[in-house]
Amino acid sequence: MKTADGFDPSIPDGICVIAFGDVHGCLDKLQALLERIEAHAAAFPQQHHIVVSLGNLIDRGPDSAGVVERLTKGVHGCELVVLRGDHEQMLLDFAHDADAAEPWLCNGGFDTLLSYGLDLNAITDQKGGPRGLQRALLEKLPREHLGFLSATRLSFDFGGYFFVHAGVRPGVALDDQAQHDLLSIREDFLQWRKPFGRKIVHGHTPVKVPALNANRINLDTGACFGGPLSAILMQGTEATLFG
Repeated sequence: MKTADGFDPSIPDGICVIAFGDVHGCLDKLQALLERIEAHAAAFPQQHHIVVSLGNLIDRGPDSAGVVERLTKGVHGCELVVLRGDHEQMLLDFAHDADAAEPWLCNGGFDTLLSYGLDLNAITDQKGGPRGLQRALLEKLPREHLGFLSATRLSFDFGGYFFVHAGVRPGVALDDQAQHDLLSIREDFLQWRKPFGRKIVHGHTPVKVPALNANRINLDTGACFGGPLSAILMQGTEATLFG
């Protein structure tokens, strides 16, 4: 799968990389995918398997807490790389600053609060305000989960591919990308047809089927909106849909 400038990404020999898109609290779909990945790793034990989550594990779907808990356990037989999405960033912002509540709550944060067992009446009680809600979340959110989310990476550069949640700013070196763009960029990135120096593998913007373009691959197929949780397997110079 060559990029627009003829650059041919290549995963080193003996390694295979499997990346998957936005989970958004869909534990059942994540579990099914991870079972297939673990079976693949068991069938090819001579290979080193790297599994890359492209972020947005939480919000909107029914079991964000379950998704985070599952990934804290790792993927058997595989190295796991978890990238940060804009939804993880919104939760982390709120955990550190109660005034950051509104953007998160308006974008699926309530679903995550419920998945961690917060009482609906407590969530909607205005007496405590954002700080009361923040305290309630931090009481329910396991420290292991907060540490896991805080440790997520903004990008992963490997084998000629650049893995990131949302995309990159055209014309800016990959090493100099702003965090906001890595987590949230859309149109300026999606409309760019020229090469980026790496093939970008991303999620963030839902599509009906994975978009395998010359300069980028989009794996967000709207799992929380009824679509599948899509993944791609990269080995050598080949990149094929997985599962």
